[in-house]
This record gives sequence, structure tokens and C-alpha cells, in this order.
Amino acid sequence: NMNADLYNMYFAERVLQEFQPELMVVNMQDIDIAHSDFTSYCNNMVRADYGIGHLWNTIQSTPGMANDTILIVAPEHGRNLQPNTLIDPYGRYALDHTNDEFSRNIFCMIAGPNGVVEQNQVIATEIGESTDIAPTIANILGFYDDIPTSYQGTMGNHLSQAFS
Repeated sequence: NMNADLYNMYFAERVLQEFQPELMVVNMQDIDIAHSDFTSYCNNMVRADYGIGHLWNTIQSTPGMANDTILIVAPEHGRNLQPNTLIDPYGRYALDHTNDEFSRNIFCMIAGPNGVVEQNQVIATEIGESTDIAPTIANILGFYDDIPTSYQGTMGNHLSQAFS
């Protein structure tokens, strides 16, 4: 049951093991099918969850990366609260991501070494926005303070609550 997202994860794992990059972005597109097929969306979410878990296990079993790598997982957007008019083969209505308030709500998972990333922390209230991910990465890599102050406020803030 491999889909394109799982192939992306497979190749990402090979790149991590071979090159141990300082930064890598893995984009998963197969979950963006909810516009027309909610059942496939759910099935692809299960695959994405598996792929992310497998990627994390690969990181933790790769010398030089284990206990020295931070993983950030976030979708590009949420989903509307109300469905659209398309119904999939199983009778489920599809969901879009338009200007609906709910479609702007996303989760963010940050995993990493103890002492760097707060462990077992769940924040159930809104503390940031998707624009905060890039400054968080800049902070992790050590160059957030090099960004001119005039840009820092426009690009979001680093998610300091996730870190020790």
C-alpha cells in the first residue's frame, strides 16, 4: 500500500542516512485529496502517520542523528468545518480549505532530544501560527538573531514554548 508520500519518506530516509543534512523538508501531497475523496484522505493520513513514525525511527537509529535531530511536523492548512457538495464512493462528504476560520487551525508536532525539546508536552491552546515554523527553524540552526529585527516580526516568532 505504498503511495507517493511513503515513497517520499523512503527517499528522505536514504538521504538522511547518507548525507545527514542540517535541514531537510519532506512534502507530503497525497493527503491533499480531501477536496473530493474524504475516505482516501483518511487512508492517506494513516499512511502519513506511519511514514512520519518510520522516519523518526530511522533518525533515531542513524549514527550522528540519533538524539541530535529535531523533527517538526505540520500541515499547510486545516480543513473547513462544513463539507462541500462532493460525496466519495463511501458516502462521505469532502472537505475544502477556504477562508473558513476552522481551515486556519493546524497542529504542530515537534520532537527532539531531551534537554532541547520539552518532552511529553501537549499544548491544547493556540500559541502560534504556521508562519512561526520558519523562525523556529532559524532559531534551531542558530541564525535567528542574525535576521534583521525589521523582518523578525513580519515572518512570525520562534515557538520557544516547545524547547527547554
